[in-house]
Amino acid sequence: MDQVLQGRNDVLVLDCKPVVEARGEAGTIKKLAAQVGYRPIFSWANNMSSMVDLAIQGTTGVKASFSENLESQLVKILQTTAIALKEVSLAEKKKIDPNETLSEDAFLEAHPEKRAVIVIDNFLHKGDEKGLVYEKIADWAAALVQSNVAHVVFLTNDTSYSKSLSKSLPDRVFHQVTLGDLSPEAAKLFVVSQLDMEKQADPKKGEEGDSKFAAAADVKNREDLRELDECIESLGGRLTDLQVLARRLRVGQSPKKAVSEIIEQSSADILRMFLLAKNGGAADRKWSIEQAWYLVKELAQKESLKYNEVLLSDTFASSTTSGAASGESALESLTNAELITVKSVNGRPQTIRAGKPVYQTAFNRLLRDPVVKAKMDLSLLKELAAIEAKTIEKVETELNILANFPTKPYQTNDRINYLLAKLEGSQKKIVAYEKEMGGLKKVLSHNA
Repeated sequence: MDQVLQGRNDVLVLDCKPVVEARGEAGTIKKLAAQVGYRPIFSWANNMSSMVDLAIQGTTGVKASFSENLESQLVKILQTTAIALKEVSLAEKKKIDPNETLSEDAFLEAHPEKRAVIVIDNFLHKGDEKGLVYEKIADWAAALVQSNVAHVVFLTNDTSYSKSLSKSLPDRVFHQVTLGDLSPEAAKLFVVSQLDMEKQADPKKGEEGDSKFAAAADVKNREDLRELDECIESLGGRLTDLQVLARRLRVGQSPKKAVSEIIEQSSADILRMFLLAKNGGAADRKWSIEQAWYLVKELAQKESLKYNEVLLSDTFASSTTSGAASGESALESLTNAELITVKSVNGRPQTIRAGKPVYQTAFNRLLRDPVVKAKMDLSLLKELAAIEAKTIEKVETELNILANFPTKPYQTNDRINYLLAKLEGSQKKIVAYEKEMGGLKKVLSHNA
């Protein structure tokens, strides 16, 4: 809003967050109306009409249809907004085309610079809830774009946004801009600017009361700013992390201590949200803790992984966890949860990196913790052993079928040899896994 659309007229911002977080249908209608300036809105009247409908239906058995459902109310608000937007986009038609040589549709197509701009913020915020709201907003946006009434910009943190938008615009290619992290030089300048802004906001700081501590802290911070280069390299250029660092520096922490505590907190968050079975909504998530640990462990060692190589790994290709059977769905879910970031080339996913720079350092810290590493490796090996045991079970079933043939046709010899080799290979893997698990159990038993 402050950069790309600065100075641009006729910009409407529709924030989905308050709409989807509103309580009840009346609250949803009221919040959407407030976002687009639709009035008057009598949400209480719809509730009263619903009660009249129920009373008449209970008496006569026929619904009177005095009230409107949520869908019809949303459509009415958005359609009215579309009409208003078209009038705004056509406001200068008479100046540019005084002889009315162009129709309204032709004018809008010929003058894209005159179209209004719609910014839909927090799209797919709480994606699993209020799906109807997102569906209607997407349909509305599609209609505006197809009729050349307005330009539409979606702002979202959900990487699976294209699935929702493709239902409304199946024949369009979306122009995507992914926001990246600041460079180390820009990150340092940002932190320093945050400290300068704090000082300018309170010029009397240090003159009276407890301001002596604040002044001392400010001097201390300035002395320790030489540590920023090394610390920012560990922290990365994510804006939210840099803001946390600036707040810690303001209260007197040194950059090294502040970054160390931020990394420690990030490690704890990863452990709690992704690696502990009882947390993170295990019943609903589309990934397993073994898959999350596989990524943490591999990224700590390599920093970048090939997307298809990860999909081919046993943990993702043959997960035994219900809900995590699809490797691509698991990676998409972990991307939305910000554990990882998937980089695409020519529209196809190519590489996997940590969700944010500080996570890369946090991954290394988790890998250096012997208890966490042993516990998670043990869990991963158990799943790999279970995958091989499942393979053996399938092989034994097929061998049993072949053994029960009334005759032993020679054509089955190659198949039998193949199955026996596969059985032998899986058994060798299980033996190796169990040997490794024995060592991990010793580590866990000797560490607090």
